[in-house]
Amino acid sequence: MAEAPPNRVFLADVRGGDQYLRATWHPESATMVFSHWNGEVCMASTPVALTDCAELIELQVRSLSQVAHRRLAPTQTPPPQQPGTMHRLRAILRPKVADVIDATARFLPNGKSDARQRIRDL
Repeated sequence: MAEAPPNRVFLADVRGGDQYLRATWHPESATMVFSHWNGEVCMASTPVALTDCAELIELQVRSLSQVAHRRLAPTQTPPPQQPGTMHRLRAILRPKVADVIDATARFLPNGKSDARQRIRDL
């Protein structure tokens, strides 16, 4: 899964595969959007008003409290799955990035930049 921006969280499906839940905070509308993804396809989304998220937080706190009280071991996460078909297809079709080269010697007289020399003189 990709790195999430600060207003987004990705949660892997415990059943594995390419399925996950994405929660995104939208400050302009004061909503949290919970969306269900299968690979790169959004299967469903539910916008929830921030004021209604308190019930969800309460449920999570109660659940964590019960687990802590029972002293249960955390569930094992499944081993990482192979990349999905869309990921492999995108990797094949993605344009290749050109190699970065030092063109100083090719395009500048004497192969040196005046800026480099000025920096050295400081």
